[in-house]
Amino acid sequence: MSASDARRRKERVTKQLAWFHRWLGIVTCLVFALWFASGAVLLFKPFPSLPRGDQLTLERPVAVGVVAVSPAQAMAVAGGGDTLRLVQRGAVPAYIVGTAKGAVPVDARSGVRLPPIDQATAAAIAARLGAASAVAGPAFDYDQWIVHNRFDPLRPFFRLDLHDAAGTQLYLSARTGELAQRTTRRDRGWNWVGAVLHWAYFTPIRSSFTLWDRTVWFLSLVALLVAVAGTILGVIRTLAAQRQRRPALTFYRLRWMRWHHLLGLFASGFVLTWILSGWLSMDHGRLFSRGHAPDAALARYARQSLPAAVMPIRPETFTRYGTARELSFTAVGGSAIVTAWQPGGTVVRAFADGAPLDAGRVAALAGRGIAAAWPGAPVPPSRAVPATDTYALAEGWPATALLFAGVPGVRPDIVVNGTDGQILTVLDRSRKAYAWIYYALHTFNFPGLTAHPLLRRIIVFIPLMFGFAFSITGVVIGCQRLRKTLFPQRRVK
Repeated sequence: MSASDARRRKERVTKQLAWFHRWLGIVTCLVFALWFASGAVLLFKPFPSLPRGDQLTLERPVAVGVVAVSPAQAMAVAGGGDTLRLVQRGAVPAYIVGTAKGAVPVDARSGVRLPPIDQATAAAIAARLGAASAVAGPAFDYDQWIVHNRFDPLRPFFRLDLHDAAGTQLYLSARTGELAQRTTRRDRGWNWVGAVLHWAYFTPIRSSFTLWDRTVWFLSLVALLVAVAGTILGVIRTLAAQRQRRPALTFYRLRWMRWHHLLGLFASGFVLTWILSGWLSMDHGRLFSRGHAPDAALARYARQSLPAAVMPIRPETFTRYGTARELSFTAVGGSAIVTAWQPGGTVVRAFADGAPLDAGRVAALAGRGIAAAWPGAPVPPSRAVPATDTYALAEGWPATALLFAGVPGVRPDIVVNGTDGQILTVLDRSRKAYAWIYYALHTFNFPGLTAHPLLRRIIVFIPLMFGFAFSITGVVIGCQRLRKTLFPQRRVK
């Protein structure tokens, strides 16, 4: 290819990049601006939640003295399942059996399936939690604060308005009778311009995971490609400006174009990595591991099915758990574990026969299960995972997380919950890479910064504001371009 042909080809590619960046940028620059601004809000005001300890404190104690149905009988009534809990469902103690079709409540006194809680029961719970003026509205499936698919097994919900000074609203599952979410007036206000905007958590979109996943994934991909095209063009324009008689960073004279180019040169590195990591937040197994254990490995880890594991458990042993707010039943390493959750999140554990079970024995059972699920190498002792660990923050592990180091080619790192022995994450190389490329790049939760949250917020906030300013220049340029195209008789200054 001759030099002139190469030059013409380069000019043609540059024009195509400019066209793509110009017209797609009209839409995406506004999206960029909203993402940067809402991301800054998210730094200081996260999405509302009801922490586990608070939820347990708000719940009533399980009336263990009237439980007459065994865990195995409850699972048989539900037709089997993969999770089992005992909670206080209004005035009735009930087993909650987790099945592929959702949570199935079973009366722990009679063994019959329970219908959804009615509005009168929800209103009584609201009155117990708040003042006499507290109310419960009609049951519904979705609103802005319970759109995440983790709430799906609990739908429908009652919204309990406590009518307190903070404007507190609690969400009660009509299916299980448990509190699942809490918001305040301040939470709701800030999150409309924070998490809702940043994550596109608009109810009509987010209530369908598939629609939301594909919409945000493709939008983020287009935005990433626009940013890449803009970065390439910015470098090309700067190199051209450097070849002028008076070298400069930019040859643009129009104010907004000049600022867009200059800010882009300095902000492009952050913009690219931040948009890339944001796009990867929607990966959901497309490119990286999801960190889930295969079903076959989970079965070997438990070493027996949950219905078989809970068969020896008798309900009369539950009276020893006193004011427990929930009893959960799990199978780990061939043994059943009964975990009695107390107010604030503390626990009391026991074997199926009622013998006490301490944290060390839970870790030993987990090690035995890992050896069965991933055979071929000895399982080393577990180690606690610091709360400030990058992987712990990325995966949302509880403070009781235990890591069992893997063996290359045989077994990845396995992280379990030291409370009940359940596997939290299969931390293979793909999942580790994802934590760094997505989470660390997007939130700056790097070692050294994780222990200093305020410093980290400041460090993230500054480039977010540069990115926002850069995006605003693109919005202005886009508006000018549209006005010039649609109204060519008007002069754009």
